[in-house]
Amino acid sequence: MTSNADDGHSKIESLETRSARLTTFPRLKQIFSRYLDIGKTPYFALTLTFTYFLVGLFAAFHHEMWRDEIQAWLLARDSTGIFDLLRHMKYEGHPALWHLLLLPITRLTASPIGMQILHLLIATSTVFLVNRYSPLTPLQKVCFAFGYYSLYEYGVVCRNYAVSLLLVAILCTLLKRRYQKPIPVALTLFLMSHTSVHALILVISVVLGLGLDYLLTRQDLVEDSTVSILRINIGFAIITVGILTAVLQLNPPVDTGFAVGWYTQLDLKRIENFIRLIPRAFFPIPNRNLHFWGSEFLMQSKTFTWFKIWKLQIAYLVLTLVIVTRLARPSALLIYLSSTFGLLVFFYIKYQGSIRHHGFIFIAFLLTIWGGQHFRSYFQLPYRFHTTTRISFNLLLTGVLLIHLVGGLRAVANEIKYPFSYGKLTAEFIRAKKLDILPMIGDIDYAASTVVGYLEKEAIYYVRGNRQGSFVRWDSQRTHGVNDTQVIQKAAEVSGQTHTNVLLILNRRLSTDLLTHHPVEQLAEFTGSTIGDEGFYLYLYQPSATDLYVPE
Repeated sequence: MTSNADDGHSKIESLETRSARLTTFPRLKQIFSRYLDIGKTPYFALTLTFTYFLVGLFAAFHHEMWRDEIQAWLLARDSTGIFDLLRHMKYEGHPALWHLLLLPITRLTASPIGMQILHLLIATSTVFLVNRYSPLTPLQKVCFAFGYYSLYEYGVVCRNYAVSLLLVAILCTLLKRRYQKPIPVALTLFLMSHTSVHALILVISVVLGLGLDYLLTRQDLVEDSTVSILRINIGFAIITVGILTAVLQLNPPVDTGFAVGWYTQLDLKRIENFIRLIPRAFFPIPNRNLHFWGSEFLMQSKTFTWFKIWKLQIAYLVLTLVIVTRLARPSALLIYLSSTFGLLVFFYIKYQGSIRHHGFIFIAFLLTIWGGQHFRSYFQLPYRFHTTTRISFNLLLTGVLLIHLVGGLRAVANEIKYPFSYGKLTAEFIRAKKLDILPMIGDIDYAASTVVGYLEKEAIYYVRGNRQGSFVRWDSQRTHGVNDTQVIQKAAEVSGQTHTNVLLILNRRLSTDLLTHHPVEQLAEFTGSTIGDEGFYLYLYQPSATDLYVPE
């Protein structure tokens, strides 16, 4: 009797447990569905984007721009027009779209702060598109917005790469209706090819994916009344023109003096090192010190020694999960594999680059998981295998973006704590002491150009290259070495021609012997910046002649 009662009670509990499970899972699913729906609302996108803009504005206010940022500003500022800008751009190794965007800004203001405002608006637009239209979860969107690349590398630091990321986001929003509206897709890819060589590699990969998708779906497209094959062909023609014109701009002149030559030898150790750039791109956490930019916290931390050991395996894991999740979509898979491989090959044979360049490996990943979802799926993987890989991939993506969040916030904290470059402060000192009216000599030229940009000065004399200028011309003429004696000799020559004192802007200290034997006085020094060679020493060349003009 008791046993039967216990059995009956046990059965009742079992039914209640099952019932609770049946009701719990739908509730959890409903809660998760509501959570996902929050990220799809315009209010979420607008609120997160506005917050991003405020944080980005605060970070930009504390950022002292360095030579690569100022170089683009000076090129646009001191070019008389589009054709003159294209002529100056031939040594840059970048297409001209970013500089063309800066051209009208330089006509409105002489201050490079105008560039920072434009750049922040571009980065903010990218964040809005990702928040509003990407398939990321709300948490993933927050992590992306304040992650290392979107907040700092392509947000605070003003370079052409932010335009690349914006155009990738635009492309992902357009791919869903690529056959109904092929011209906007083509124009986006045309512009993207003119932002950087790394974006050009992505464009070529997307064209390969679009081409494969077109071949696989051509019969269906012919029968679709909403699709115009003529417009599709025109779109492919526009993209081809974009690629060709970008390649023409990237083709360096014979007298180029930067990143010359190609590495074509097969070196297995070198190949392995370049594969390790994949986890470097996915886990961009900088150190907490003065020289944080481009550092790898996970590689140097004693707490994460396992990361250094398993770094290569992590790269293979990332590749494998992306490949598995995109197996059913061959066009998306082709885009990912060709873009990742193309970037690694470029880094291997031409220019290894820095974290800002390696970030395009992550951008290729973002392009694949967002834009790639719009390509046709041709088969279904086994349910359990598909579910397992999908969950694993989402966990990996969330983990990666959380790491990006840590990296972005840490980079901004470092930016606030440490001077990134002393170009700005040096320019403020020169202006405060009314030394900006004197003729100036700068060396090394690329460091001194930062001061020129902040001074809003037309030109100074660069001993390296033996010429007047503002931006650096990366030709072979400037590759000849210059010593400190030559700098002082040039100061004496300029002083004799102008009958004034001459200001020397150097990124190194002159020896005591030179100061003893020449009429040169040290005025100030600004050292200890994140960009180590953008600390500056100011010297005044002042011969004893009584008829020299001296500023008050």
